[in-house]
Amino acid sequence: MKTYYDEILETIQNHIKMKEYDEAKALIYTELKMPYIPVDFEKELKDCLCDIKEASGVNQQVEFNIEDLEKYLFDEDELQLVAVSKLNTMNLRQYTEIIDRYLRSNPYPSAAALLIDSCIEQKLDESFLYIKNQVEYEFTPSCCLRPIESGGFCEAQSYLSEWFENHDPSFYEFTIQHLIQECFTYLPLSYDKEDGYQLALLVVRFVLGLMGRENEWESLEHTLVEREDLTNYRLLS
Repeated sequence: MKTYYDEILETIQNHIKMKEYDEAKALIYTELKMPYIPVDFEKELKDCLCDIKEASGVNQQVEFNIEDLEKYLFDEDELQLVAVSKLNTMNLRQYTEIIDRYLRSNPYPSAAALLIDSCIEQKLDESFLYIKNQVEYEFTPSCCLRPIESGGFCEAQSYLSEWFENHDPSFYEFTIQHLIQECFTYLPLSYDKEDGYQLALLVVRFVLGLMGRENEWESLEHTLVEREDLTNYRLLS
């Protein structure tokens, strides 16, 4: 099963093969600005930048015009990511009308989440209507929290760190990756601090499933009563 990072890297590499260097760089820079990225993934991104530099020449600049940007936004999922990655480098206050139409179009959730996060980061005061899976969410970015700033994220991260960071750092890294992904896809909503414990458990169970280690969850589920129970739990090797 492909992870989020596998899919993004594959998209970037496809753009490079097609000599679509500007699109590839837009995706790379969006990922590099994220609050957490795995070390191996960061190295792959920087290697891709080197490949682009060698293939396209240091001084080559490809400009995105607004017509291309709008066309990509309302195209297939991969192109939406490219357009959002480019938008996220701009002053979004100049593009609120396009953003509003895009978010109302039931867009690709991963691309929409990245755009919403940038709107929050830039503290836009306009209200937007986001349609995700036919459900409507009305929000004002300046009143929202970025995923990594939410109480739920911070609390869940604290639990995951306490449970796994010292005795199973690789597993901890996977859980943090999924925690970030989960909080991003939850936008424009955010998890409260009191959600942190259950959010951490959700992430642990999901990652165990991805790794084919569901049997360990059963053992964990039977022993877990209080937070301290999970702190003393050790994952099977």
